[in-house]
Amino acid sequence: MPVRYYNRLAFVGLFYSVLCLLSVFSYRFPGLLTTPHLRNIYDAEWLRVLLFSVNTLALGLAVISLIFSQKRRISILTLAILGLAGLLGGAEVPVDLPVVQKPFYLSLDLIILDLFFMSAVFVPLERLFFRKRQRFLRHGLETDMAHYGLNHLLMGLLFALINFPGNWLNELLNLIRVKELVQSLPILLQVGCVWFLTDFVQYFVHRIFHKNSRFWQYHKIHHSCTTMDWLASSRLHIVDVVITRSISYVPVVLLGFSPEALKIYIPLVALQALFVHSNVRWTFGPLRYIFTTPLVHHWHHSNEPQAMDKNFAVSFSIIDVAFGSFYCPKRWPKGYGLISESISPSFWKQLIYPFITALKRR
Repeated sequence: MPVRYYNRLAFVGLFYSVLCLLSVFSYRFPGLLTTPHLRNIYDAEWLRVLLFSVNTLALGLAVISLIFSQKRRISILTLAILGLAGLLGGAEVPVDLPVVQKPFYLSLDLIILDLFFMSAVFVPLERLFFRKRQRFLRHGLETDMAHYGLNHLLMGLLFALINFPGNWLNELLNLIRVKELVQSLPILLQVGCVWFLTDFVQYFVHRIFHKNSRFWQYHKIHHSCTTMDWLASSRLHIVDVVITRSISYVPVVLLGFSPEALKIYIPLVALQALFVHSNVRWTFGPLRYIFTTPLVHHWHHSNEPQAMDKNFAVSFSIIDVAFGSFYCPKRWPKGYGLISESISPSFWKQLIYPFITALKRR
């Protein structure tokens, strides 16, 4: 096996070791570092088995890369992190039950689970079916990871902000008969309806973020990506996240879709959002006129002038077709990023950029 593959294994081992250490912290401080409504869904004991398995995998990768790779410092760091995780209890870390929930918490468990499962899906997918060969640690990765971490870590606070408009309207209107009708529908039909309705609402929110100069200052952070892959979807300003999701959430609450339907919808729409950004070569032919595919959304991120302000729908491109904003040649875009604008690649500068811009306009 070429040395470069062993070098990649060293970074994979480091990645998994960090997830293991963060998992141990989550077990030690569940009231502060785990999400209450998420804790009720997953099985913490089963996750101990997963933690032990990932810990063993990271250890094996560290040993192999220590022997065969050129990244021995990375391997030593991995072993040190795994050692610290072991000292803190490892997969057998005790948990004080019942969990005493803190009034303010960080959703560290959400980050761990999301990163583990999504990377397990999209990293192999992009390695096997890549459209464009890219470095494993590509340019801008640290910025995307920082946005990802902040937006997920503060999900406890964001969840309250995102829920507020929908819950307020729900109390005001209280559409009981509509909810009864919706919940009487078959689960899969509910999933299809909630998926289309939220995308329909998000289409217009997304369009406003492009057309309104003030909102664009926040959304241009997302369009500053010059490399497209599954993690590029994470480069979203936190204000963009709150506004878009809070408005998109309104029909979910007002129409009263069942919890079972939402449990199917939420992971599916999350996968779709990552998939349309991913570095895969599939075009899906005529289906791109109905569903948003990677080709369609890559054109949304293109820096070619003719593609500007096109393809706003995240899941159903037929909405763009209906409102005249669809643009998708059969070829892939030549490049990505902002058109005739520039923005710092620094995470911290991107975070404060919209506010600085607003102050300069005064």
